[in-house]
Amino acid sequence: MSATTLAMKTAFTEKEARSALSASSTSTLCTLHDSSPFQPNRTLLIDARGIGCFRLPLPARQTEIAIHDADGKLAYVSTRDRRWSGNSVLSNPQLGNLIRTDYFFGPNRHPTLRLLQTSSVLPEEIQVKGEWTSRSARFTTPSGSEFQWAYAKEKRPDGQKVKLIILRAVGEPDCDHTHPPMQARRLAQLSRCAETRTPATSRCSAGNGGTLQIDEEAVQAHGLDESIVLATCLVMLKREIDRRRMIQMMVIGGAAGG
Repeated sequence: MSATTLAMKTAFTEKEARSALSASSTSTLCTLHDSSPFQPNRTLLIDARGIGCFRLPLPARQTEIAIHDADGKLAYVSTRDRRWSGNSVLSNPQLGNLIRTDYFFGPNRHPTLRLLQTSSVLPEEIQVKGEWTSRSARFTTPSGSEFQWAYAKEKRPDGQKVKLIILRAVGEPDCDHTHPPMQARRLAQLSRCAETRTPATSRCSAGNGGTLQIDEEAVQAHGLDESIVLATCLVMLKREIDRRRMIQMMVIGGAAGG
């Protein structure tokens, strides 16, 4: 088989794989028509490089993700146990280890966040739940409040459409329950347009970082800690990488089977 034929076959197989995974997804990329206030006054820069399209379906090489304040000061570090493990610890230079994430590759294996600095006698845990084929995910804090990360796109004043991952409360108290959860107030968002995504990554990268904007007033009103917002956002990026790896596995299987 010639190189040209193999490249064409691989491209076609990847298109089929993406279509199959997309068709089975229970989450869609919606366009926002959002009139609710979003006033971010906290910015974190997530230096995650993610993975590209054309590669073997291996875990990401990066085992340490630095998160900086807007002024460049180191705010957090997320460190994986090792390359072949999804488990990681989120730490702060002053406060030490804050959250340990036990992460599993595969369906029906929900990541678990263990809060390391609490006054509770028993360890407090948060599960990030989402269908294997869905891009949205929900989690419930120990206080019983539920939140959701979901993908959306928004049209900027200059006409450019920006893809976002948005955090909202599910069934927040001031909602009259006549609107779907996506209409609830925006608490935080990860932006990865050309100006905000991690340098040396592209819009085709999976699991790459960007600019995490947080409405501190809204987050505090819901009793949500900034470290939990960040840790669950990092889980979303890990899920992205796993979806890409699954597509790559389907491509290799399809090309080998053909």
